Amino acid sequence: MGGEPTFVSEDDFESLQWRTEALGDDKRHIAGQLLQRLARRFDKPGGLLHYGLGKLYPGERDPRWALGYYWRQDGVAIWRDRRLLSEDGQSDGYDLDTATAFIECLVRHLGVSERCICPAYEADSSEKAGYVLPLLPVFHGDRVSWCSCRWQVSPSKHPTPTLTLLEGNSPLGLRLPLQTLPEPTRFLEEAVLPLGETLAVAPTPIEASDNSIRIALCVEVRQGTLYVFVPPLTGAACFLHAIAAIETTAAETGVKVAIEGYPPPGNARIAGFCITPDPGVIEANVHPAASWRELVDRTTILYEEARRCGLGTEKFDRDGRRLSTGGGAHITLGGKTTQHSPLLRRPDLLRSFISYWQNHPSLSYLFSGRFVGPTSQSPRVDEARHESLYELDLAFSHLERGRNLSPWAIDRLLRNLLIDVTGNTHRTAFCIDKLFPVKNPRQQLGLLELRSIAMPPTREMRLLQLLLVRAFVAWFWETPYTEPLTRWGTTLHDRFMLPHYLELDFRAVLDDLQQAGYSFELDWFAPFFEFRFPQYGVVHRDGLTLELRHAIEPWNVLGEEMSKSGTARYVDDTMERVQVKLSGDERRLRHYAVTCNGDRVPLGRSGTPGEWVAGVRFRARTHETLLHPAIAPHAPLHFALVESDTHTAIAECIYCVEPPDRPLDTTFPQNAEEARSRCCERFVVPRSRSHPVDIVEALPDAEFPLTLDLRRIRP
Repeated sequence: MGGEPTFVSEDDFESLQWRTEALGDDKRHIAGQLLQRLARRFDKPGGLLHYGLGKLYPGERDPRWALGYYWRQDGVAIWRDRRLLSEDGQSDGYDLDTATAFIECLVRHLGVSERCICPAYEADSSEKAGYVLPLLPVFHGDRVSWCSCRWQVSPSKHPTPTLTLLEGNSPLGLRLPLQTLPEPTRFLEEAVLPLGETLAVAPTPIEASDNSIRIALCVEVRQGTLYVFVPPLTGAACFLHAIAAIETTAAETGVKVAIEGYPPPGNARIAGFCITPDPGVIEANVHPAASWRELVDRTTILYEEARRCGLGTEKFDRDGRRLSTGGGAHITLGGKTTQHSPLLRRPDLLRSFISYWQNHPSLSYLFSGRFVGPTSQSPRVDEARHESLYELDLAFSHLERGRNLSPWAIDRLLRNLLIDVTGNTHRTAFCIDKLFPVKNPRQQLGLLELRSIAMPPTREMRLLQLLLVRAFVAWFWETPYTEPLTRWGTTLHDRFMLPHYLELDFRAVLDDLQQAGYSFELDWFAPFFEFRFPQYGVVHRDGLTLELRHAIEPWNVLGEEMSKSGTARYVDDTMERVQVKLSGDERRLRHYAVTCNGDRVPLGRSGTPGEWVAGVRFRARTHETLLHPAIAPHAPLHFALVESDTHTAIAECIYCVEPPDRPLDTTFPQNAEEARSRCCERFVVPRSRSHPVDIVEALPDAEFPLTLDLRRIRP
């Protein structure tokens, strides 16, 4: 089991880097601190600190950074002497002369000609920025050694014969002007070796024809630190040999280095963890655990070291509501190797997970973030694409226990069903992008990713999530879940957006686990319900209790529009939902009604004697781009407990989206105390006596019988 927990700053709630933007100077600095701390705590002998490249997203010029720590599973050191690695963010006082001496020594340990070292210049300067060494491992008889070549700039493509870098602040290896090199008669390609084979330096340097190698190792000094950029190498053995040559050079010259560029190629015998940026958060991809004890230890270490770096696991909205980080905390399941993956060995396990989650919506919504629904990052399989259930039934007939299916068949059966409304295979509650994608061998890892999980605020809550998933694996392994899929229809968003019905469903989940021998208690999950569904306020009158509590409201992604940065699709978050619960003596309840802004709330029996429940949807705010722009905000919401026979209001309360008696907050709360204060002031109980009221009887909605949608009543 593994995961992708996300963290935010504990004391910076305003900067865009901790709200919407992926990159930021503070974020990069803190990520470097976290990398160093985790590397020391996990204490893998011979590990390599790597300041590498992450994903490249549309609209971004360069790949995002990815800070990694890697080690060999067999105990052999990748990097032997940690003292030869530069500390992140600390200058070693080096200059270009240091880079010159380093690469001249490095070529000897790689066994390539010094003639192939190519100086690189900045576009606006005549001074050298660093050095480029075209580099490729090739077969040499029964051995393999390194090959290099000279890069000669084409006079017809560039006015000067020097290698002039592309403009920017990125590492030198990302700014190579390959378009200025003439096309060679033939390109050389890399040979791949198994990890156990040894790369030997050829007795004489091998030099290929000019410009025939288009990947290069680069050496430069930035802010006093020597950086070595490792090019993309397909074989893990080639990568390890290059690192060994770099360390030998560092030891001989006495120069500390920072390794950057491409990470080690995927290999079962190389493990590691990686810290990357995402919009508003730092994501920590910790190495997977093979046992519960390992999972507890690694989760504990991660939370502890993140706190020491000034990182937190929750934040506050402007109204004071506690929120998750916003970056998610996905959970992954797999095996030690692709072949050992339980999901490929027993594909019925995958069917059990999908089926059980579909039959129990609480598992989709209790642990999720604010953005749910068909256009979210983790839609359920039955949201928006209703025909998917019919198709899934057909697919599941092939995923029964005992059927011998190839990994290829599993991928083909489910790949086009576990998708969002646009066909995106990654944005779905159960993502199999890394299970066994037929057309992407590098991602054939045997992994299932559970994406409808937000970052919980405490270590204990995270461990409870992981324990729950482990229990399902154990249960489904022994007893596959084969119940038919449920056609929820509009009930899914009418009933299970309300915490009451979601809790009833989750009780049923825990009952199933208890009957299977896994003794989970509902009280253990109380922090999740309080975090996900905070109480706004409660009113007591004449033995009756009226409670308002936060409920879930799906957001909609809107149509494409042009923005300053290109094409954009906005999200409409202007709608909110409140759960209204009226409780008391069952015989008295039928004589009372609850109104919201004068309209009767369609309270229904909750399934628990003495409780009636409903939801109220309303427009909380307005934006420039939103659904139904002619509908103004409905807040504040004025609730009244009314005696039905006399139309007399015996109790009232007001829920305010904005502060009722002061200007709207433009900053975020700086601490939990300020956040609680903002929440409390938004629930107001007027000091008023009983008085007559008019009740507007809304027409019952056959599709959403438990929901009062104020847009339909008072547009």
